[in-house]
Amino acid sequence: QYNLAAQGHRQAGSTFKTFVLTAAVNNGIDPYSTYYESKPLELDLPEYGHWSVSTYSGTYSGSMSVHAATLASDNTVYAQLDLDVGPEEVAETAKKMGIETELDGLPAEGLGGLRIGVSPLEMSNAYATLASGGIHRNPVAIRKVAFPSGRVDRPEHADPKRVLPEAVAYEV
Repeated sequence: QYNLAAQGHRQAGSTFKTFVLTAAVNNGIDPYSTYYESKPLELDLPEYGHWSVSTYSGTYSGSMSVHAATLASDNTVYAQLDLDVGPEEVAETAKKMGIETELDGLPAEGLGGLRIGVSPLEMSNAYATLASGGIHRNPVAIRKVAFPSGRVDRPEHADPKRVLPEAVAYEV
């Protein structure tokens, strides 16, 4: 049987920008006072090669805060932020938050360009880490099984683990 939620991998798209923002805030970057230029990018990166980045709509807003770029889902601002934070740091943040699929630590991943893709379960698990104030828990599908005899079995839960400071989780 195929479990679409757990086994179905797809491109995350802009939902992966959350990990760029989380890594940035965790490294002391203030999304309200940090600005980048929203513009088409043609980058020749020694470590990664050539990278062309544009916005989905093909329109650009000039200088804008990371906060405004988040609301606009501006790829060009997020590409610059990703490079400043470090693609490897973004991948590590995503892993800590609950992404289990292999990541390559490449700049395009921060914009959702993943080699393998991620499952809906991984994404919801990672987002739940933010919702819980930076505490990661492995997902559990069944909380308890009640038998006709009255006996109740409860699956073991993995110990919750703080992976982000509470202030970082709530800032994102």
